[in-house]
Amino acid sequence: MLVSTMIFGWTGVILFLFLSFSYQKLAKSNEFALVHIVMAIMYATWLPLPFTLNHILKIEYLQIGTIFGIVYLLLLVSAMTLQAGHITFIVKENDNRGITDIQGEYMMFTLSNPLEATVNIFKCIWALFLALAFWNQNERIMAVIMLFFSFLIFYYLAIVLNTVMVKQMKLFSWVKQNIYFTNLETFSFFFVLLIYLTLVP
Repeated sequence: MLVSTMIFGWTGVILFLFLSFSYQKLAKSNEFALVHIVMAIMYATWLPLPFTLNHILKIEYLQIGTIFGIVYLLLLVSAMTLQAGHITFIVKENDNRGITDIQGEYMMFTLSNPLEATVNIFKCIWALFLALAFWNQNERIMAVIMLFFSFLIFYYLAIVLNTVMVKQMKLFSWVKQNIYFTNLETFSFFFVLLIYLTLVP
């Protein structure tokens, strides 16, 4: 189980690096659907991680966090796949402009915000349970790192509230979604977990 998880997990890292170095070229070629499909596969390769960490750490309450981790990844795989389908249709099948730009933007917004920020809240909850589990296992460094990721729940919660509330709260009005920060933070989260699985057990 551990070996399979690492193989799939590092494959996801390679896919992320591939997108990082080829994104500009893919964007110029209007291959945004391909980008989203690769991201869906990337998140799918990380699906074994919650199960494996739960098995290795053997902390009963971590099972709750594991559920949030699995739901987080499944929803992201679904969201990326649906977004890829939407983009493909707009690019290939909308020559007659049956779907206006406003309708296209509406559909993309539905499939991305606040969905992606909400599922990142689930990841932060998973990170909190991981922090507690690592602390219980005297893995202090991993516990502190996971605690840092769990604190990002306030950032993603602010984004969700800014998105769904008609009247924005002044407390959160300064928080803006940054796709580059989110992608880098997500990559760092899984990279750290894969380093742990590779070196520690």
